[in-house]
Amino acid sequence: MKSGKLNISPGIPFADVSRIQESFEILAFHGEQMVFRFYNVLFDKFPEFQTFFPQTQLSQQYTAFLSGLRTLIFQMESPEELRTTLMQLGERHKKYGIKNKHYPPVIYALMHVLTELGGESMDGKTYDAWENFFHLMRAIMLESYSLEVLPVGDRQETVLSTGAGGKRRILLIDDDRQLLDLYQSYLELEGYLCSQVSDVPWAFTHIQMSHYDLVLSDFQMPVMNGIQLRRNLEYVGNGCCPPFVLVTGNPNQEIRRQALDAGFEAVLKKPHDLPELSSLVGKVLKKNTAFQRNLQNM
Repeated sequence: MKSGKLNISPGIPFADVSRIQESFEILAFHGEQMVFRFYNVLFDKFPEFQTFFPQTQLSQQYTAFLSGLRTLIFQMESPEELRTTLMQLGERHKKYGIKNKHYPPVIYALMHVLTELGGESMDGKTYDAWENFFHLMRAIMLESYSLEVLPVGDRQETVLSTGAGGKRRILLIDDDRQLLDLYQSYLELEGYLCSQVSDVPWAFTHIQMSHYDLVLSDFQMPVMNGIQLRRNLEYVGNGCCPPFVLVTGNPNQEIRRQALDAGFEAVLKKPHDLPELSSLVGKVLKKNTAFQRNLQNM
């Protein structure tokens, strides 16, 4: 891609909207079986989830689950509407006692059942589309875990925390899913809330539809590299972009210069150890928190 420019439409990549909706129509013929299998897999692999679902209410939950999933899938074409629904859903789950650690098992169970019942409709691209969609859902629903109530004059206002009151949110971008899982597991043990994406168009979706305190991006990826990604995001966001850190196995002087010129906060060389990653993340977040506070005090 010579210019490094990508024509980005708002919301979820159109091709993946079609893949998910078309495969869901096939899966919907097995609606009751799909929901039944989902809860069976979830309870079998993660028995602790049974405490959230009393047996006397399971039949009602089956109906609500299928109806809710259908609504979300057909709101994919309306990003603002989808975001509002997911924010409300996240607030409800938080009140039920659902924590960050409970989301990955749910995604695992959903993907397991979709693969089991989807047949030929669940090819590789459709599988990736569903997985990316579930990670986006999780990211937006977990925004309520980073909210805090702040006094504003004689009233209160709920905002996304960028301080110690809430968990800092990090978006991880790399086409290596194993590396993303490793980064996410470690950084969440360090107290951050992480979302991961292995597809460049979905990276745009996350930053357009959710909120992040920091983006950690690989350099060499399909479609465009990490520097081009940052420049395009700034263009789409009219100059507004979260702090970026570039991760690369070839941090030569030219790549470093291009990254810093493009607005990156730092460049991290691969391979590196996880404490080094955590230390750099902490420094960048601290620096940008101080900068935001200085702007507010001006």
